[in-house]
Amino acid sequence: MLFTIDKESLLNRIRTVEKITVQRGIQPVLSNILFETEGNNLKLSATDLDISITTKTTASVQEEGKITLPAKKIFEIVSKLPDKPIEFALNTDNNIVTIKCGNSKFDVIGISAEEFPNVIQNQNEISDDEAIVIDTNPLIKSIKYTVYAAATYQNRNVISGVYCQINEDNLEMAATDGNRLTRISEKIQNEKHKDAKIVIPSKTVNEFLRVSSIISEDKVYLIVSGSKIIIKTNSYTIISKLLEGQYPQYQQLIPKTTANTVKVNKNELSNAIDRVACMINERTNVIKFILQNGKMYLKSETPDSGTSEDVIETDYTGDEFKISFNYKFISDFIKIIDCENAIIGLNGNQSAAIFRPDNDDDYICLVMPLKN
Repeated sequence: MLFTIDKESLLNRIRTVEKITVQRGIQPVLSNILFETEGNNLKLSATDLDISITTKTTASVQEEGKITLPAKKIFEIVSKLPDKPIEFALNTDNNIVTIKCGNSKFDVIGISAEEFPNVIQNQNEISDDEAIVIDTNPLIKSIKYTVYAAATYQNRNVISGVYCQINEDNLEMAATDGNRLTRISEKIQNEKHKDAKIVIPSKTVNEFLRVSSIISEDKVYLIVSGSKIIIKTNSYTIISKLLEGQYPQYQQLIPKTTANTVKVNKNELSNAIDRVACMINERTNVIKFILQNGKMYLKSETPDSGTSEDVIETDYTGDEFKISFNYKFISDFIKIIDCENAIIGLNGNQSAAIFRPDNDDDYICLVMPLKN
């Protein structure tokens, strides 16, 4: 293997895949990135066995080949090299790769590509004809607006994923951790009119969200094959296991109507929460919300520290209403939405509240209250 490549292009690709590597795994090769040259392309791949990612970029290839190199070390080396072309040369006798750039030279010991799991290499067995082809932007938005509410990935339960349903020209995604629920419905161009109902691990969709900032394509290919999903663009491929099990019937949890609807300025609410949270009990994260006479009072009380209170204007005109929430759930919602005002739908103080942006009726965040 012998190739030369632009530093910035290589560094961006390494940065993308190295986060998937396993630094303290049983298999040392899982802490490495697979380097492969094909024609005029360099392909980089990494996997933790649950999720795999591949990306490719152009390179000047003099000799094709493949090797795995330690991710952290390669990233450190490339990031510190001058902004000049970088040459990689593999000695197949000892798996040592010589890296040259300007006056710098490194000899890095790799691990044979034969030891790298074939989970990525098997992707070529699946045809793009089987793919669901949808618009990139609605997919990115749907992930961004839902994934933060999923349960932690470590518990491996079905609610640690994001539910995804595609039919005709509609994409619906939802996520829940049992205390909150997010759901969005987006119109899409489903070119092949294919359907799907799957639960994708939150780690997987977060990885796609991470690389989406450098994706220029306006279409994404989703290929469901047995218990795996492949998410493809021209420059990136993510392969992941799907989560199995019955996803909660979340539609039944969403109130069809609410007794009270409150409009509040998003930034004012965010700032008030930040101030009141200075005195929060970090074990419970409780803030009490009191609605009265066109005002929203936010209060926090910690026995060992003291109390805090703030107030903002609302359009509420009903009787005094008190309800308490984990403030982080409200803050997460506010950070996501792109609008001036938030709408809050309320029933009883022990019933779930619905939060949504004032410019998008197809997105909601349902939050369970805490005891007052």
